[in-house]
Amino acid sequence: MNADWMKVGFRTDASKLETLLPPGFALRGEPIVSVSCATFRNLYWLAGRGYGILSVDFPVRYAGRTETIDGNFCPVIWEGRPEAVVTGRDELGFSKMPADIPEIDWDQDAGTAWCAVSSMEHVFCEVSLTELLEEENPAKVLPGSGGGPQLYYKYVPRTNAGGGGGADAAYAVTAAPRGGSGATAQNISFDGFAFRRWTGRGAVTWHKATFEQLPIQFPIVNALADLDIHEVVDSEMVSFSGPGIAIAANGMRPIEPADESEAA
Repeated sequence: MNADWMKVGFRTDASKLETLLPPGFALRGEPIVSVSCATFRNLYWLAGRGYGILSVDFPVRYAGRTETIDGNFCPVIWEGRPEAVVTGRDELGFSKMPADIPEIDWDQDAGTAWCAVSSMEHVFCEVSLTELLEEENPAKVLPGSGGGPQLYYKYVPRTNAGGGGGADAAYAVTAAPRGGSGATAQNISFDGFAFRRWTGRGAVTWHKATFEQLPIQFPIVNALADLDIHEVVDSEMVSFSGPGIAIAANGMRPIEPADESEAA
């Protein structure tokens, strides 16, 4: 498989991030939001096909019944292939939404990269990098906002006439191994991968949407657009390739909530 992954991190208001947290989560450290846009190609589990993603995460601590995990909470991921959305949401527990995500427009000679994500012909997010310079001997880790594993919140509403019936599933999920406080892990191993990294200047632009433009997704887009960008703190691009099976395995697991009322 091959991947190009660009990320811009920015400082925002902690109070606004707290409104995005599900039960059991708390902010950890600085209120730094990472916005990533990536292009995947030659994926094993899609028989050689690929797709793009747009994701958002920020540093959190999750306190469960028997373990506390420091990591990064991802409230939403947009993906450009329905198969990735369905299996990622239903099986893995990611909060995925569909979008139109073209390949990253990357000019290595000019040191620039740009992606624009849209739905229903409305461009709602743009991520750009300039002045990219390649690092020597980069660490083989994905761009992230604060170390540790990714954390998600699986929520499946219960079918009920008129809505309001609660949830069939409501719990945090992660790929971190069980091990109590401080458990850290990535669900991707880069052993045997070719891996390159560039750093530069970055920018993120959210374009708010009306109901008419994005009738289902406008509340999600607008909540993220309301996060003030006080300063951009880091920007990078990574490019890697290696065994396709390495990112096809399902290592996700539920985390037992501390409060039984959080679970369905």
